[in-house]
Amino acid sequence: MRDKVRVLQASDMHIGTAFSGSGFSVDKARRRRRELLNTFRRLCDVVPARDVHLLLLVGDLFEAEWVSESEVADVRHWLGQLAIPVLITPGNHDALLPGGPYSFGAWPPNVHIFGPEPSAVTFAELGVTVHGYGYGGRWVKDNPMQHYRVPNDGQLHIAMIHGSFDAPEGTPYWPITEAEVRQLGADYTAFGHYHNPQPLFGTAGLLQAAYAGSLEPLGYDEEDAHGAFLLDIVKGGARVEWLPLAERECRRLDVNVEQCTTLSAVVERVTAAVPTERVGRDLLDITFTGPLDPALWLDPEALAERLEPLGFHLRLHDRTHPDIAGDSYAPHSAPGRYIAKLRERLAAETDEQQRRVIEKALVLGLTAYERGKVVQT
Repeated sequence: MRDKVRVLQASDMHIGTAFSGSGFSVDKARRRRRELLNTFRRLCDVVPARDVHLLLLVGDLFEAEWVSESEVADVRHWLGQLAIPVLITPGNHDALLPGGPYSFGAWPPNVHIFGPEPSAVTFAELGVTVHGYGYGGRWVKDNPMQHYRVPNDGQLHIAMIHGSFDAPEGTPYWPITEAEVRQLGADYTAFGHYHNPQPLFGTAGLLQAAYAGSLEPLGYDEEDAHGAFLLDIVKGGARVEWLPLAERECRRLDVNVEQCTTLSAVVERVTAAVPTERVGRDLLDITFTGPLDPALWLDPEALAERLEPLGFHLRLHDRTHPDIAGDSYAPHSAPGRYIAKLRERLAAETDEQQRRVIEKALVLGLTAYERGKVVQT
């Protein structure tokens, strides 16, 4: 019996995702879909390279609504080539429903798929038992392991939970508290469902519960590196190594454009904010902030075209405010009165969208006063 078991924990691959609401072009959406499958293949390559004993896939391996039979067949083939046990807990996006991806074909003998009752699989040669539960429907509104306990038999015990840790009341995706996780009695609990990696709790230098997060970022709220956990599990917890495996990252950039007087200067500031080694690779969510020269228009189409080489996909947000000094104009002059009036409206307005409209009117009106016309295309 081993006193340590090496485990690879991953979750939320969502293979088959269509990226229909991402803002991607059709070609980019198809490319990202292929990248999900390619990253899963890299995950499988870790197993022989790092002498892994067990692979845990903690829910939402597939996006059941969109995944193709060929994508599922690839996954089955790669898992079947591994010389170790693979344990899968279906989640809310790939629940064990009729016609779902787990029914597309026969799974290899080294793969165990947990069903909609808590159960356990023991690997005597490793001295470890894995406990899990697979969604039988799209929702699991109560903790199905509330009264489940692992035996005190001297073996290592791992629990797999695709659920919502310490979530607000009414969460329909396996709500579970820290106290309930501890009551299970497992040495380590592998979580899935939340897409950002997150250690949950531990003791004496050992991690006892954690989300590994999604293999690839699936939305702009899933920032930074994504990948899997390589765990050496011992009695009482695990020692963890983070493995970044994702093809891309979602990166938020706040770019202050103060003293920029040209679009070229703005582009230079954005370029400086992107790490050289990540240029062209990531999904960039760029917010422009700070005082903006009234003579400079942040033309979104022109900026998108110039910034396109910096990332795989861009989202641009203008949160600047006009850099106008009120005392630069005589208070009784037409532009002075105009600025004063709109500033009064700004001070009274609490709706952010309306404030943006007033600020735009302020700049356009002042430009018209000074030049006699406004030219923006």
